[in-house]
This record gives sequence, structure tokens and C-alpha cells, in this order.
Amino acid sequence: MIIDGHAHACGKYLTAEGILKTLNENGVDKVVLVPGELNSKSEYSLPNVASKFPNYNVVKITNNLTKLVMKLTGKVKDIPAGNEYVYDLKNKANNRILQFIWATTGIENITDYLDTKYNDWAFHGVKMHQCWESFLIDSDFFKKVAIWTEKQDLPLFIHLYSDNDVLKLIEYKRKHPKLKLIVAHLFGLELFIKKSYKDENLYFDISPLQLISDRRLQKAIDYVGVERILMGTDTPYGSKDNLSKSINRIKKLWLSEDDKNKILGLNMGRLLKL
Repeated sequence: MIIDGHAHACGKYLTAEGILKTLNENGVDKVVLVPGELNSKSEYSLPNVASKFPNYNVVKITNNLTKLVMKLTGKVKDIPAGNEYVYDLKNKANNRILQFIWATTGIENITDYLDTKYNDWAFHGVKMHQCWESFLIDSDFFKKVAIWTEKQDLPLFIHLYSDNDVLKLIEYKRKHPKLKLIVAHLFGLELFIKKSYKDENLYFDISPLQLISDRRLQKAIDYVGVERILMGTDTPYGSKDNLSKSINRIKKLWLSEDDKNKILGLNMGRLLKL
């Protein structure tokens, strides 16, 4: 089983036809999909920044740019409509889409919203993003979403903004080891190591390959184990052929075939109880 563990419903993944075509061409079974820029066909190409700074968390740099763009455009307001759009795609894609619903501070009564949509949509996880909108890890908003996902035994996928947010998240996670947490883009790995924190419910997304060096990937595998690493593309934010590139990257790693298959999709399949 191969699963694109992180993608957005725009660019190449804007339509069900585009999604199925891309998955089929690359021999991929399913994709974890969240909203993106609503109704956008735009695709983006990133230089391989990680190859120039293999020891550095270069997502810190892109975070600043993303936060500025989102502040200027206000696109986070489209996320609830984006959740509806992903659900519609899911129904058109023959069980190939695994929906993660995106929780935002603009949604009133977030717990009620999650309850209602989970009953209606049976989504597979929840997404949060500190660059698309500002919220604190110790805020009531984060705690409500985290408590809800832990209660439902669903994964919480979070894109963090700063080292300080990582430290606060580690503090929260120590108190909630049963929370299934996916940290986007290997963000803050070095702080998790420095603070000696890991558990069986802590996972790291390694998308996109342009921002995650092989050196930091190996460091993550050495620390949390290959069973906690998830392959994704962050489509369309990477390059037009990030899916094939991401798969080939894993296949070329120093790992056994069994371990490669875990990263390519078996880990995500186990996490989502497929």
C-alpha cells in the first residue's frame, strides 16, 4: 500500500479526475487530502533548499513567507468551504481519498462542528496550521481540538510555526501521550530530541522533499523509528511531479524493503486503521 500522506485539494489535486489520474500513474492507493487554495489550479515549484542546508529546519524560512501571504490574502476564511469541497471530492474518487478536516479559529463552536462533520462525513483526521492563522498551543482553541481528536482516537496533523510552539507542544504531549499527533514537515525534530520526548503516538510527516534533507530524515528515523515516519508530498506546494519524486526518494533509501514500505504507506494505513 502506498499513500500520499499530505496533500491539498488544489493544483493537480483540484478535481477527482486529476487526483485519480495522478494516483494511478504513480501506483498510489490513496491520498490524505485537506483544503488548499479554493478553486486554484496553480502549482508551485520549490528549489531544493534542504540540500543546501542539510542540518537546518528550513521550514522556518518558508513559514515566515506563508504567514505573510496568508495575512495579506485572508484565504483562511475559505477553509470551511474547502472542507466541504474535499468531502465532495471524496465521494467522487472511489474511496481513494482520506479526508482530514481543517479546524480554524473562525469556526464557531469548534467541538460541535467537529462532532457534526464527523457524524456526517466520517473523516479520518484533523488538520491545524499556525501559518495560515495565528493561534497558541496553550489556547482554548488548540486544547478543544486536541481533546476532541484524542477522544475520537483520530490523528491530529499540525503545521507548527516556531521553536517556541514546538516546546509548548512537547509540554502538552507529555500530558497527553494517547493523542495521535502528526508533526508536519519534520518541524522541530531537533527540539523533540533535545527534550528527549517521543512516544508510540508521535509521528513525523516528511513532506515536501525540497525542505527535508536526507540527513534530517535519517536523524528522525534513528530517533522515533521507521514506524513513525509518514511519506507525503504537500501537493501542489513542491513541484509538479512531487509524488513520483517522493516515492523514488524513499525507494532509494538505505532501508530494507519492509521499512521502505512502512514509510510509503503502511504506517499511515495502520494509523488510520485502514
